[in-house]
Amino acid sequence: MQRNLLFSLLVWLLEIILVAGFVSDDWARNIQAIEDNSLIAYFGVEKEAEIRQTSQQWFDRLFVNTGIRESVYRYFIPTEHERQLSKGFEEVGRHDLFPFIQSRLDVLWDTVYQMIKRVIMAWVWLPFLAVTVLPFAIDGLIRRKVSQTNFDYPSPMAHRYSLYIMLGAVYLLLMGLTLPFPVPPQAIPVGVFIVAWALNVLLANTQKRV
Repeated sequence: MQRNLLFSLLVWLLEIILVAGFVSDDWARNIQAIEDNSLIAYFGVEKEAEIRQTSQQWFDRLFVNTGIRESVYRYFIPTEHERQLSKGFEEVGRHDLFPFIQSRLDVLWDTVYQMIKRVIMAWVWLPFLAVTVLPFAIDGLIRRKVSQTNFDYPSPMAHRYSLYIMLGAVYLLLMGLTLPFPVPPQAIPVGVFIVAWALNVLLANTQKRV
């Protein structure tokens, strides 16, 4: 289990590295524009503006106001003062290497902002999560209780694969936070419904206690 978790984290980190290394600035901004239009079409202008404002506030609070964002840029890109102190190397990388590094860092921070925005968008669906998961969980427990009374045999295969489906859906939702493609707002409720259904099957087929 720990090995699978570590592997999943490595895949997620690899996704972030690939996005930062190969996605262009225009592509990243185009993704944001498409998702913004999708949010407006689905939630309306006011709700989209609220999500965008909240996302910007969290981004500024975590990375701008703390100086983390500026420190990352300064770590990889020398300032003009640092250039002048490096006699003979003032122009090294000025027009090729460091502009490329800056564009990669721009994409990285755009990805971080988009990830925060997607988390805020998922938070909007929190009431739907409670309303959906709770009835499915209760129904699964009731079905398990009924099977205990009439001596039905729970299915180990259904139990195992429902767990895999539930974990897979949660993992795909987490991967979607940094996916370099537009994520529609409907992805969250669809993922929640899949998790709720898998949880229902999981609880209904949990082995009986002796």
